[in-house]
Amino acid sequence: MNISSRTRCALLLVCCFSAIAASAADTITGKVRNETTHKPAAGVEVVLLRLENGMEQEARTKTDAQGGFVLPLAAASAGHLVRVLHQGVSYDTSLNGNGPFDIEVFDAVTRIQDLQGSLGITQVESDGQMLKITEMYDITNDAVPPVTQAGPRNFEISIAANATVDAIGAKRGGGLWVNVKPVPIKGQPGRYAVDFPIRPGDTLFKCIYHLPYTGPTTLHVKPAYPLRSFAVMHPPSLTFKSSVPQAFRSPGLAKGLKIEMATGQPVVRNVAAFEVSGIGVAPPEQAAQPTPPVNNPSMGSAARTPVPAAAAVPARPESGVWAIVSGVIVLLAAGLYAVWKRRKSPASRG
Repeated sequence: MNISSRTRCALLLVCCFSAIAASAADTITGKVRNETTHKPAAGVEVVLLRLENGMEQEARTKTDAQGGFVLPLAAASAGHLVRVLHQGVSYDTSLNGNGPFDIEVFDAVTRIQDLQGSLGITQVESDGQMLKITEMYDITNDAVPPVTQAGPRNFEISIAANATVDAIGAKRGGGLWVNVKPVPIKGQPGRYAVDFPIRPGDTLFKCIYHLPYTGPTTLHVKPAYPLRSFAVMHPPSLTFKSSVPQAFRSPGLAKGLKIEMATGQPVVRNVAAFEVSGIGVAPPEQAAQPTPPVNNPSMGSAARTPVPAAAAVPARPESGVWAIVSGVIVLLAAGLYAVWKRRKSPASRG
């Protein structure tokens, strides 16, 4: 049967529109804006990463003069994220659809003056043979104009000379936890540097290490930045003793762990040494669950070598101790700050 010329044209148009629609559905679009300069981010690298077998690069391009980009999408059924690289720092956005996506980047600086942490928590437990220490910090970057602090010694961890680092994880607010490699600082035994950018907003760090337990042990916690609130958490069966009288106060328990909150508000710059002794482990609900290893997003390229499973860090330190204790500490800190203000006021001195 012969097909008329009009019918053939109609079929051809249908095929063309179908091809255009398929092409549009298989692309990722968006714009990148530099929030430090409030201008489009032109000429920056944009990478499409497929979240299978780690992170695999699927496509790569650069933004145009208006900060726009288009990336081909080969495997729409797989999980993806878009990584924008600006001045050596990556900014990741998880995909939910095909866009268009508005992605913010910030200029990078080596140091932000007066950078502080909103919260620091050190959790201590012992099985009688080893002391397990978990240090957690929430660093807040509210620089004006907004910038990202980036450098090889962006964050530092200090541990006892006979301690061994088990894992260090970091994440930006709302981002994914990643494993980061600690680098020993020359001439400073037990001091390690972490190269993970501190972007505007909150950045969380978590360090887990252990050391042999042979009896009462004195610990010196040295935060990398001043903290608005700091506390030590430990099982009630562990004995806690500060080296400085009244340097800590104990407001009670949270999820079966005792809170020892540092005084000296409004900002804790130096944490008094403290001694712990005895045996005690965190309740079962506090046990950390490993998270699938994710490559460090501060890396300029998408490495394909997975991080060893032994280096995995807890998936959600915000849950359990982190969220509950942070709420308790913030409320207590607010009360202590009010007392401090009253003592400093002229009326109270009169």
